[in-house]
Amino acid sequence: MDISTIAGAALSVKAGQTQQTLSMAMVKQAANQQSQMADLLAQNVQQAPQADGSYNFSTYA
Repeated sequence: MDISTIAGAALSVKAGQTQQTLSMAMVKQAANQQSQMADLLAQNVQQAPQADGSYNFSTYA
């Protein structure tokens, strides 16, 4: 095996590792965004006015 073949293989492995690292970073970022959205939704639910039961609503028509 000559040096250029070894160097090419090493560059190919390094490129694959870089791609994998970028992919993992993107997955982590997406997970963080989903977590933030879940937190916002949870806050909205806590702040929503609660029904007091004094209103009668019927779907009968």
